Amino acid sequence: MLDKIIKTSSKSDKELTFEIGSNSDLVLENTITGNLEWTIEEFAKRGRGHITFPTKFDMVGNLLHLDHQGKTVMRMSVNPEEIINKVEFGTSRLKGRVEAVNKMCEAGYKVGILIAPVILVENWKELYKNLIEYLYNNLSEKVKKEAFFEVIFMTYSYVHKMINSEAFPMAINLYNKDIMTGRGKGKYMYKKEIREDGEIFIRETMRKYFPNNKIEYVV
Repeated sequence: MLDKIIKTSSKSDKELTFEIGSNSDLVLENTITGNLEWTIEEFAKRGRGHITFPTKFDMVGNLLHLDHQGKTVMRMSVNPEEIINKVEFGTSRLKGRVEAVNKMCEAGYKVGILIAPVILVENWKELYKNLIEYLYNNLSEKVKKEAFFEVIFMTYSYVHKMINSEAFPMAINLYNKDIMTGRGKGKYMYKKEIREDGEIFIRETMRKYFPNNKIEYVV
């Protein structure tokens, strides 16, 4: 797969960015396989453009001293600690994630902050305001200067509910028929007016704390 990416990058008349982490969390996987370390250095030597991956984990120590040549973009996924505790079981704490993105940026990697999935629990505005404020207070000055942001609202899947209910019986129920609508084949999303209110709130709060950082998209 990497050979195919490298060939495509070489043939393109412009620099491309290739998503390599859509099927698994590569930082977690790397603690077992070491594949991410090899991929980063191999693309640095032979590829053109960038490779990128998201993560919810803070085990980045083995990545800090690699010869990445600025061609790798790490996007750290963050959520309020309450959401992490009740939904993102087994992942790194918010504090560890922020420390990890600070380290990666200091090591010369391009970095992004992925606020995802935005989950509209009862006190969601307070939680996400506190999250953005926490990022402002704890991200390094270098990250605050260079990072871009992405925002993704939760899409709920009935299949995921069945899997998670069995694996994590203490997980909170994410489906709320009052604010969600069908998206087809057992999937649900927030209703248009609810989703728009969420985007307005996130964008306004981001402008207050990160007025100079680009929000690549809100979906």
